[in-house]
Amino acid sequence: MRTPVLKFGGLTLQGQQRFGPDEERLMEEIRRQSTVNDIYRLLAQRRNIARAQRLHEVVRKFILPLRQQGMIPVVVVSAFDWATDKLEQLAAALSPNPAPREYARLLMSGELRANASLAIALEEQGCRARSMTGREAGLVTSGGPVGAVVASVNKAYLLEMIEMEIIPVVAGFQGYYYDKETGRDEVSILGRGGSNLTAVALAAALGEDSATMFSDVDGVYDKDPRTHRDATKLDQVRASELLTWDPFPQVIQKEAVKYAVEQGVNIWIRSGTDPDVPGTLIICRES
Repeated sequence: MRTPVLKFGGLTLQGQQRFGPDEERLMEEIRRQSTVNDIYRLLAQRRNIARAQRLHEVVRKFILPLRQQGMIPVVVVSAFDWATDKLEQLAAALSPNPAPREYARLLMSGELRANASLAIALEEQGCRARSMTGREAGLVTSGGPVGAVVASVNKAYLLEMIEMEIIPVVAGFQGYYYDKETGRDEVSILGRGGSNLTAVALAAALGEDSATMFSDVDGVYDKDPRTHRDATKLDQVRASELLTWDPFPQVIQKEAVKYAVEQGVNIWIRSGTDPDVPGTLIICRES
């Protein structure tokens, strides 16, 4: 039985409507608030309700169908939309040059909120799930705490969860390395878009021939569809060609594509809204 590796981006997890469908009514409620703190509390409440509804939708549309076929997918998540940006802003406000170890730990907290939330949604809908840090998922890195590179994957814990029919929900963008100075394992982050790299690395370690990235864009286009109306979606594209593009498409991390070529893992870019929409296959595995 296959072990599909699925990655969900931050916008996909958040959904298109950050505060729910009735924005006009929300504006009326905002005007009735007495203080800025009251407005903030209202927006946070609405955002969390909308986020919870979206996570349950992700479970129903994308994960439950695989479980109903008897498969145990490994799910990788990015931080919720804007979360990493806000954490970077906080770090910059604290220090122009934050300590790399603490900076890495601050930024990785965004993915930890997202994967624990999705695991709760899975459990609520009857799927056994376990949120996992990059370290627990076995992502061994090199290069220090920031801008790390995947060196290997210790898949023992993942396989244990899969054997027990528990869906691993892995926080993307992070791993760990052995610090010779302290003699301890330390956490690391993989760079922007690093959740893509996490998914590819886990797919390779599990012997899967592909990893699927669910995004707010339903595939790879010849130009950015958000700014060009005449953009054309590609059914497939070879990684060797894609890596020559300038600018490189934002829908996938360049380092993830390079790693996929090294490991022979193809990458699917699919719609995070409609599972029936055809996506784009990035051919990284040369036959």
